[in-house]
Amino acid sequence: MFGNEDITREILGNVPGWMATVFYVLVAAASILAIAGFFRRLQLHRRGRPDANKSAQLGWGKLFRELLFQKKLRRNPFAGVAHLLTFYGFVILFWGTCLVFLEHDTPLHFFYGRFYQIASLIVDVGGVMFLVGLGMFAWRRHVWQTDPLLRQWWVEALTWLLLAIGISGFLLEATRIAQGLPVFEQWSVVGYSIARLLRSVGLAGDDLLTLHRWLWGLHAVLCIVLFALLPWRFFAHAVYSTLNLLKKSTRPLSQLSTPALTTTPGTAFWHEMSNTDLLQADACTTCGRCVSVCPANAAGKPLQPREVVLAVRAAMDEGPQGSPLSWIKDDTLWSCTTCGGCNHVCPVGIDIYHKIIDLRRARVEGGIVPEAAEQVFEGVASSQNPFGRPNSERMMWARGLDVQTAEEDQPVELLYWIGCAGSFDADGQAVARSMVKILNHLGINYRVLGCSERCTGDPARRLGEEGLFRQQAAANIDLLGRHRVGRILTHCPHCLNMFRNEYPELAAQATWDVVHHTEYLAELMTAGILAPMKLNQEQVTFHDPCYLGRGNGIVEPPRRALERVTSSAPVEMPRHGSESFCCGAGGEAMWVDVPGQDRVENIRAREAVATEASTVVTACPFCRVMLRTGLETVTSEPPKVRDLAELIAESL
Repeated sequence: MFGNEDITREILGNVPGWMATVFYVLVAAASILAIAGFFRRLQLHRRGRPDANKSAQLGWGKLFRELLFQKKLRRNPFAGVAHLLTFYGFVILFWGTCLVFLEHDTPLHFFYGRFYQIASLIVDVGGVMFLVGLGMFAWRRHVWQTDPLLRQWWVEALTWLLLAIGISGFLLEATRIAQGLPVFEQWSVVGYSIARLLRSVGLAGDDLLTLHRWLWGLHAVLCIVLFALLPWRFFAHAVYSTLNLLKKSTRPLSQLSTPALTTTPGTAFWHEMSNTDLLQADACTTCGRCVSVCPANAAGKPLQPREVVLAVRAAMDEGPQGSPLSWIKDDTLWSCTTCGGCNHVCPVGIDIYHKIIDLRRARVEGGIVPEAAEQVFEGVASSQNPFGRPNSERMMWARGLDVQTAEEDQPVELLYWIGCAGSFDADGQAVARSMVKILNHLGINYRVLGCSERCTGDPARRLGEEGLFRQQAAANIDLLGRHRVGRILTHCPHCLNMFRNEYPELAAQATWDVVHHTEYLAELMTAGILAPMKLNQEQVTFHDPCYLGRGNGIVEPPRRALERVTSSAPVEMPRHGSESFCCGAGGEAMWVDVPGQDRVENIRAREAVATEASTVVTACPFCRVMLRTGLETVTSEPPKVRDLAELIAESL
């Protein structure tokens, strides 16, 4: 069936029986050791509390797509190619090993003739891919050194061990072929070429047989060591990351999981974390992509997202009383802006900033919080807003406007939720006034809740005060229920995220249609209801709020609307859309400011200035104030900062 049976090779040729026996015994022992190591670690994962997130599911299709195409890894082209070459090279080599096993240790007989030659070619090509990929890793780590890779010997050990296995495999193949140099072995393009080189330097006879035997033993020992070390630290990431991708959550990136009411919020010890959190700690590849996109780290604040994940791993290693907080300073926790960039770029799907929120909850439960955070909690609890302003002033923004305010328990088909920034901050008030002008101009039937509004609880939740968040959320869900709200319109991405993603986990009735004002304005334009005039703008650039673009996937609607009102297409900053850079206000850094070498808003402002745009447009009241502050700091002639609603209101 496969052709000439003489076209093959003797498996385990020149290998004494005792060596083969020892090899099989040691492989079995290493496999048992590896299985036991994985079992022990998975038992530790199971000691975590059940995952509160109900959106996790077994995603076989997504897993295979990620493994086959490694889309997230390819965001860094060099690393992506290196991973693809190493992965597919390893798969091919493993396939070749399986063929040899089936031929030698089962009744199957197929490893000869044309099949043998084609298989030899494919395996050699796979071996080259494997070594090139590993060589790229070594170059990136030791020569290029541009990425924030973890430079620990136990991380580098896997690369060097795999390189040794690949190189010894080719040398072993070459010494086998060199013994007779049969012509049909030319299909083993690498092995045959090296074999000819060995013969050209005079290596033959007993010397060649001895070298072959030593190489076989070396290659076997290296493979056994790999088997035995598979459950250990970085060696295990391929297994754990695959498991994590398999059960990856389908929730939006900006949605936090809701702790069960029967548990104390926060995780002071590793076993108080969810079993998914513990699995993810072992899945970390230590690549540092989370560090490279972290705005707090870019500003020189004491946060490296990777270290948070590794702290969980270290706590597990420490024993039952191990706590991630032993490795993480408080300033590290309070530096996070919850922009979600770390989660977004993680190639193995680790929820990093969610762990930071859990650790913040533990500090809140322990009464250890910054004074600024305490003021936020006090303001939300007593005044229903983080600004600490009397809630009776919530409608001062509407002076001089005809605002349609809902009466008590009046059914509301379209509710315009103003939010705390829209009520109390000058930048947010400008957005609210513009939206009301647009709604009134179009004669749209809407209502606002006036002084009945209260904070959604987002600041409290992001700072770790879960109880206060629950209190605010329950009151708002009840209020919206009494008004039988059909659709919620809001200009605040943080309020949008609360209503769309987090309130539904608290109450079955929290199923409103929630729309951001950029989506709503784009809808009105598409339907022909809103037809703004083109403004005579020189050039504009659009800043994507983290909770809008990356967090909730709303990227195109604001751009569609912006193109209808500006004279030219917006020029994009280098980081935009789901890859946007944070303004610096998220995670309640608006109030709790950890000093760094730079400021996040200044970094983003410099990117905006580099576009040479005369106007920076955004779609979040917090982004508006932060960008305005940053631009006034970094340049003497700052461009204007406007919300999309302001531009459209001016164009009517």
